[in-house]
Amino acid sequence: MTYRIGLFAVFGAIFIALSGNSNLANAGTLGGVYNMDGMLYSTHPFQSAPAAARASALKPAAAKVLQSWQRKRAQQSVAERPNINVAAEDSPQKSSGLISEIRIGGLVHDEGPFSHNKESGYDGNLEILFTSPNFLSAVWSPRPHIGMSINSDSNTNQGYLGLTWEWDFLKYGFFDFSLGGAYHDGEHQTDDRTKKSLGCSFLFRESLDLGIKIADIHSLSVHLAHISNAKLCSTNEGMESFGIRYGIRF
Repeated sequence: MTYRIGLFAVFGAIFIALSGNSNLANAGTLGGVYNMDGMLYSTHPFQSAPAAARASALKPAAAKVLQSWQRKRAQQSVAERPNINVAAEDSPQKSSGLISEIRIGGLVHDEGPFSHNKESGYDGNLEILFTSPNFLSAVWSPRPHIGMSINSDSNTNQGYLGLTWEWDFLKYGFFDFSLGGAYHDGEHQTDDRTKKSLGCSFLFRESLDLGIKIADIHSLSVHLAHISNAKLCSTNEGMESFGIRYGIRF
């Protein structure tokens, strides 16, 4: 019985000591009294802080890991963007200068499928093609050209200009069509059986080229050219020449 009374006395003393403290949030220890109000009633440090503040509240090691992860994500985002420059490199290169290409060749004079042969000799041909200006993009960007053909037997020579359209096929092949005008020093009308009666000094000129490209800047092609006046003058015998031409691009 005695130990029970002692036990109740101890519990009673503890209850009285606790009840006598008006602030339950204050706790006693052997080292003194500390206040728990700041912990119990303050808001959570991450409740409304922005992302940057949350990152700074982390331990230094954790913040460093987070920043490293964010940098890697940013680098991956940039790497996944489409590279327009790489795609552009796959397209055919366009000359940035005035002159696009120079072609030289040897042609058989007054030989072709659309007129009969009268004049003899061979033609040395030189042609300069220029970079297509922007305003010609509406008609498939032809290249302006200027050229001349000089006859080896002092027969009809000609100078010409016009536009050249080009189409590539397969890997190295290309096809050209040109349309323009020519001026010649031949006969307008003659009874000489070794001369052509071309009717006018200024004639229409058309040509075709079928060839291959070599190492992107060189080319070899078979060339056929025709001049005539489309029956706008008194006579219109017309004249063709064909041969081989070499080209170099800039």
